[in-house]
Amino acid sequence: MKIHVFHKLNNNKEDVSGALSPGFVLLFVCFLLIFPPVALSDSDPIEEQIEQRDDVAVASDDKALLDRHKDYVDTQVQRASMWADSFFVDPNYEAEQANSQFRFRPELYYSKEDDFKFGARVRARINLPNLGRRVSLVVGADDDADFDESVDDSPDEGIIGLQFFMKESTRWNTSLSVGVKFNDFAGFVGPRARYTGVLGQKGSYRFTQTIRWQTNNYWQFNTRLDLNRVISDSLFFRQTFDGRWRGERSEKEGYRTRISSFLTQRVGSVSGLQYEFSTIFHTEPDTHVDEYVVAVRYRKRTKRDWLYYEIIPQISFEDEFDYTFNPGIRLRLEFFYGGDKTKEFWKRELEDEEDFRW
Repeated sequence: MKIHVFHKLNNNKEDVSGALSPGFVLLFVCFLLIFPPVALSDSDPIEEQIEQRDDVAVASDDKALLDRHKDYVDTQVQRASMWADSFFVDPNYEAEQANSQFRFRPELYYSKEDDFKFGARVRARINLPNLGRRVSLVVGADDDADFDESVDDSPDEGIIGLQFFMKESTRWNTSLSVGVKFNDFAGFVGPRARYTGVLGQKGSYRFTQTIRWQTNNYWQFNTRLDLNRVISDSLFFRQTFDGRWRGERSEKEGYRTRISSFLTQRVGSVSGLQYEFSTIFHTEPDTHVDEYVVAVRYRKRTKRDWLYYEIIPQISFEDEFDYTFNPGIRLRLEFFYGGDKTKEFWKRELEDEEDFRW
């Protein structure tokens, strides 16, 4: 049909001027715009080959990234670190979870000098899927307010806010948080960055920096350095330097620091022990040690996957009680609902429960 038309047009030039009227040209252009696959159906296949090669290259890059991540996670020290952080609920680990979680932790505490105390800690993290699974709503206790309550009995500060995850890789994790804290009733905004490096098969380090600005014109800086080392097939050691400066407490505390040594032992597939020695001190109005703490933390998951319990005997020497010998104990339950992305990589937990190795 096409050959016949063009042959006729070549033999009769007068018909050409009549056939190529403005209306016909406009209709033909619209046809090409609306149905481009028809117009390009007989195009050179070189472009298709180029697109196929590009698709293969992208797939290869993704596979290489996954391979690098697997190699990173498969190092002995990283397997040990991920298990210790997830099982004993390290605040740094919690801050990087983009999935929905809920934790409720009632606790009974007794010490010789401080008598009985009862408290509860609630924290919820809700992933917002409509925002690309890169944003979480955080409600409850503020992990950045003070040190973990196992060595510091300061009251929790409640917050509500959003955490925007910006970069996640085998080494970097960055996010931005914005929200409201209730104790001082102030808004806050600030970034968080974490960098991790591996030192061979048995050593690693992790540096974390958090900065917050509050609407009451106070700043907050949290700096933490973790040095990790695998001791044996079931023992993992961590030396932690954790410093915090809060504007509203700067005149009373200055730079408050905790130096801790943790030895984590996996006892079985659902239980573990953590031995701890910590020193907490501040720099204002002068450099002064607040307390020394020695503790043993036993944590176990029950037959219910969502229920844990902990028994934590400890000995402390606190400035508040003139550094007298102060034995005590914490009894803690934890109700946990939600996902844990570490389980996706923690293959040995299922493969080697009877004869566990990092």
